[in-house]
Amino acid sequence: MKELMESWRKFSKKILTEEIALGGGKSQSSMSYQGSKEREEGEEDGKDTLAKAAEKTGGDLSDYGVVKIVDFLNSPEGKDPKVRAALRAGQKDAKSKDEVIKVSDNASPSVSKLKPTQNEISLSKSIGWPLSSYDTLKNIATGDPSGRGMKIVSSGDLVIDGHHRWSSMWSVNPQAAINAVDIDLAAHGDSPDEKLAVAQLAIAATIDPTSGDIPKATTGGDEDDESAKDNILGSKAPEIKAMITSLIGKKMDSGKPLLGDEYINTVKKSQEGNDYFGLEPNMSNEQARGVIINKASENLSNLPAPQGPERDYMPQFDGGDTHDGQVSLSNVVARMKAGDVNFKGPFKE
Repeated sequence: MKELMESWRKFSKKILTEEIALGGGKSQSSMSYQGSKEREEGEEDGKDTLAKAAEKTGGDLSDYGVVKIVDFLNSPEGKDPKVRAALRAGQKDAKSKDEVIKVSDNASPSVSKLKPTQNEISLSKSIGWPLSSYDTLKNIATGDPSGRGMKIVSSGDLVIDGHHRWSSMWSVNPQAAINAVDIDLAAHGDSPDEKLAVAQLAIAATIDPTSGDIPKATTGGDEDDESAKDNILGSKAPEIKAMITSLIGKKMDSGKPLLGDEYINTVKKSQEGNDYFGLEPNMSNEQARGVIINKASENLSNLPAPQGPERDYMPQFDGGDTHDGQVSLSNVVARMKAGDVNFKGPFKE
């Protein structure tokens, strides 16, 4: 086994190629597995492992749910490059089309109609941009608060990835529409847990098979970092108001202070300030700041209950904190559309 693994690693490095992300996305390093007897033998071994793993579910790995699937993918067995290679062989089994997933690349669901799947939403990551950067506030109307052509990932009424862009818009205008790539997982999972499992399997099938654990992200910081303790799901408006008030003037990820005087001076004279918060140009900065805090607190107190696990188990289509630049939404979606992701039996031709 040791000799096989070493041989596989040498082969993997030799045939590493550049795969261009579809739809204008970034290029990403990934593996080319064509025309190798060694690759075929390794992939067959990986398919046997997948088939064995799926025995208790009647042949569908997604039935385990996202937590068990992530634990499997991060185990020595699940991290084996042969298993990762087999995960992208969905078109090479006895049912080549059973794993095809329909995707809408240009969906625009209403923010208020979506539910979170992760059980942590950071306050600072929700309000940090729209309540410190006027440009971000203006971008709310476009469906992309980042202004960089970004889209969240949804599946029906669930947010699969992009929770903090979604909650940023919710903090300002829950009735807005948000730009999304909507993945139809209804035919591949009855529960949010199973749908998230399919998404994680697709990501595992897309990243470099030798890259170890699958991508993950955390709410923020370590246990001693205050930014890791600002989860607002389930919090009421007065509690959120106090949390926002404690952050006034602190520098956000935008590089600007939260609800700083420059921001307030601009927003209270803007159409967005009037539309979203009811601000008037003649308000004092202190009065306008209080109105914004009250509105954002009330909005965020109405966030729906989460439908999934802690954030460490959530899909990260952009690589998260651990695989930056190694995976892209467009490449994962391409594998889903093609039926490449091998999560349903039979796993062989």
